[in-house]
Amino acid sequence: MSNKYDVVVLGGGPGGYAAAIRAAQLGAKVALIEKDKLGGTCLNRGCIPTKALIACTNLYEKLQKADNFGLTVKELSFDLGKIVARKNEIVAKLVKGLAGLIEKNGITVIHGQGEVLGPEKIEVKSTEHGARSIEGKLILATGSLPTPLPGVTFDGTKFLTSDDILNLTTVPEQLDIVGSGVIGLHFAMIYSALGTKVTIYEILPEILPGVDEEIVALVKRLFKRKKIELKTVTAFNPADSCGKTLICVGRHPNLTGLEKLNLEMDGRRVKVNDRLETSLANVYAVGDLVSPKQFAHVGYEQGVIAAENALGKDRRFTYDFVPYTIYTQPEIAAVGLTEKQAREKYGEIKVGKFPLGALGIAQAMGEIEGFVKFVCSTGGKILGAHIVGAEASALISAAVLALKNGITIEQFGETFQAHPSYPEGLQEAAEAVLKRALHIFN
Repeated sequence: MSNKYDVVVLGGGPGGYAAAIRAAQLGAKVALIEKDKLGGTCLNRGCIPTKALIACTNLYEKLQKADNFGLTVKELSFDLGKIVARKNEIVAKLVKGLAGLIEKNGITVIHGQGEVLGPEKIEVKSTEHGARSIEGKLILATGSLPTPLPGVTFDGTKFLTSDDILNLTTVPEQLDIVGSGVIGLHFAMIYSALGTKVTIYEILPEILPGVDEEIVALVKRLFKRKKIELKTVTAFNPADSCGKTLICVGRHPNLTGLEKLNLEMDGRRVKVNDRLETSLANVYAVGDLVSPKQFAHVGYEQGVIAAENALGKDRRFTYDFVPYTIYTQPEIAAVGLTEKQAREKYGEIKVGKFPLGALGIAQAMGEIEGFVKFVCSTGGKILGAHIVGAEASALISAAVLALKNGITIEQFGETFQAHPSYPEGLQEAAEAVLKRALHIFN
């Protein structure tokens, strides 16, 4: 096996495998080093497995309301072991598919722990093959790790990481969640649906920092309806925990194996320029290692751009127009500035909001909760879009396209949508900014 490659990628998560595939598409000889499973946290312990669980609990909750649709469901129950088994099957299938995609692109996968010895040299250690040196232009994509809480030791039984809780096969009677970010909310919704008494502890004055205030208010109303208790505390005392405790106070960059590079840091993250280049020339870094927005889709885009730049192109990455989704029930999605952020930056702005319950499709589908909201400049520039409701994760794509391409709110409002559909809510919210929505009082 050759030790010299055009590009060597350290880490097989979203940023890493995207970089490897793009480099291979451009004709490079590529090695991808991964110590665990291809797909990284997102595919194996994050985005995909949590959504597989959420799909089950959402269906379970909907079936409990079957009578509203004129249907009768007898003896409805669940088996968490089977739910987890389904999740594992989905993950295994996707990991296998990813491995095939990487193989088809001619990428050499090297399993083992990588240690960077210099700007173009990595030593890979594995129990199967021992140690070997790999040379090539480096793209670092080592991802992130769950951040621990002082005084708490993760034991996989009482004090759990988000990795641990994915594999529980019995439903805990009580679940304490420390941290009310996206990860905490996902598991709160999952286990609340299964009958667990959930208490969330948050040290910040508000949940979901950076999310529009009206959406936060709606989520808190959902908490009350689902009997999820929210406690704002100055600190979490492990002794106060009544049951299993999930610690999800964030994730921090995984710097293991990068120590000898002495890279310039930006706080806890590796510092990169807008070409994704580190303080060392021709050494690139992507994903959770560098990003303040730890999303898989950011990793994908950064991986592609880093690969292209490593092979002679000159592309730039910006955090403008990065969307996010939160898979609560109903879903949340947004892009751009919140109303509060826009007022702080621009002063006078225009806001339009449309309740999804005013749509015929929402009434027909029994999904009436939520709204679409546009935040705009007085001149009609779209500054942000915020959606809470059914299909929010799909609807946000139209708003992302509009922001990225400078489409004005007037132009957006004039682009009519099919009826009956949830995208009508986007058009109506745009028209609400202009005081001409059809199905609400303006």
